[in-house]
Amino acid sequence: MNTSEQLVEALETEGVSFVFGYPGDENLPFVDAVAASDRLRFVLTRHEAAAGFMAAAHGHLTGKLAVAMSTLGAGATNLATPVAHAWLAEMPMLVITGQKPILDNMQGRYQLLNVVDLMRPITKMSATVTSPAALPGLIAEAIHVALEYPQGPVHLELPVDISAEPAGIHPLLPIASAPQPEAARDAIDTAAELLRAAERPLVLLGASANARENVPDAVRDFLAATGIPFVCTMMGKGVGDETTPQFLGSAGMPGMGFPHCAIQHSDLVLSVGHNVMEKAPFIMGPDDERRVIHLHDSPATADTIWFPQHQVVGDMAHSLRELTRHLEAPGHWEFDGYAKIRAAAVASLISEPDDPTPGLVKPQHIARTIRSVLGPQDIVSLDNGIHKLWMTRNYPALAPRTILVDSALGSMGPGVPAAIASKLVYPERRVVAVVGDGGFMMTGQEIETAVRLGIDLCVVIFNDNGLGMIRLKQQMEGHAVHGVDFANPDIVSYAKAFGATGYRVEDVDGLDQALRHAFESGGVHVIDVPVDYRENAKLMMSMKMLDCAQILDA
Repeated sequence: MNTSEQLVEALETEGVSFVFGYPGDENLPFVDAVAASDRLRFVLTRHEAAAGFMAAAHGHLTGKLAVAMSTLGAGATNLATPVAHAWLAEMPMLVITGQKPILDNMQGRYQLLNVVDLMRPITKMSATVTSPAALPGLIAEAIHVALEYPQGPVHLELPVDISAEPAGIHPLLPIASAPQPEAARDAIDTAAELLRAAERPLVLLGASANARENVPDAVRDFLAATGIPFVCTMMGKGVGDETTPQFLGSAGMPGMGFPHCAIQHSDLVLSVGHNVMEKAPFIMGPDDERRVIHLHDSPATADTIWFPQHQVVGDMAHSLRELTRHLEAPGHWEFDGYAKIRAAAVASLISEPDDPTPGLVKPQHIARTIRSVLGPQDIVSLDNGIHKLWMTRNYPALAPRTILVDSALGSMGPGVPAAIASKLVYPERRVVAVVGDGGFMMTGQEIETAVRLGIDLCVVIFNDNGLGMIRLKQQMEGHAVHGVDFANPDIVSYAKAFGATGYRVEDVDGLDQALRHAFESGGVHVIDVPVDYRENAKLMMSMKMLDCAQILDA
């Protein structure tokens, strides 16, 4: 057994199923070991960044490790963006990069970078396997560090000569996971007292609540028992039941929209699973009278905009169950204001225009149509762009981890790779990647990967021949509209060139028919939707000009 084979044995023992990556000279012994495994599946991607996004999505959906692999130099630097994405969003993954021989480098500095130091600021651990004997301890530490909360990426560099050497004398170490510590009893009691004393409590659900498998059920039980209204961050969608009257919306931009009205109306916010790695749902100020309770398995990150006055740190599901058991809804809680905000929000969605624009589809209609054809457990994978705001606002998530969205790093490009990973993890579910044309062209080559894998996948493109979010900001902030327009290829021909099915639709009925046909016929389908982004400015103005006081006084 060589070092690469011992590494594969460790991955098999841990239950790793997928290695996503791109081979190169310096990782061929590891590729050989993966090829010989009957428990690991190697997924060749068309770009290392896609491999990283796939591994990160796997970690988010399962809470377990997948591997992203590359060679040295440019292959490793191409992984930096998805590694940073996983780092900020607390997604567990193991990154393995090749390197030149340690003992006998005959190529000088060609392709030679200090990848370990490059990865160190964006991983929980980054190290070189300096000898076969070092591997058992390093892989055990890496797996443990990646999976302990807060979860995240870890990196091992495997030089090509070490990877082919006979395995060291040390056996693999057993990796035991410790149970999540429970919050202190007095911290839970104080949280209960603060909730009882409040008049207008509100629950905020964040990304980490979505990433922990046992937390959403505890959240829903707590909300049902107390009746407290709730909002969520973009990455917290699906944790709470978004079909109930308690749901007041997804907070996309601080200080804007109906969730902002709810937060402003509250006098206490119970924040479950939120931290400042995700875009802040509201900005705390030193003179605010509103109290914030941080309920999380990790302490709050100190920040000038987020400094909760009380913390309940420990297993989130346990803390919520204890609060549910000991907290009876006081008679003085006042939810009438929240009901007015909810009614105004629903009326706003209903009143959105139905007048068609020839050849274009309004973004809210795209979101509504996708929701109508997907089941509660089906998955939508979003890229970054203005379409993300429309989808998180207009698409109710009916179950946890069914809408994959990045509001931590905010990278363009993860939509299609994350959708492919989702289909590999849950082959029985329908999966739709919803992307802008800008993000699609960054990783759209992975359509070939999806076709080669033989999976069923649908990609919906919001097509406006430009960077819609940046164009909108230029317009609203008085800048010149410059550097945001481009010409796309014929998306239908592009899809067909990779062996997929392509469509171009020009109205909402055509989109509905294309989606239903895609799911009925199977295979990979790419739907090009010319979008009426004139709605963007209307939405932004309505969110900015929303009069919360008028809603509450109605």
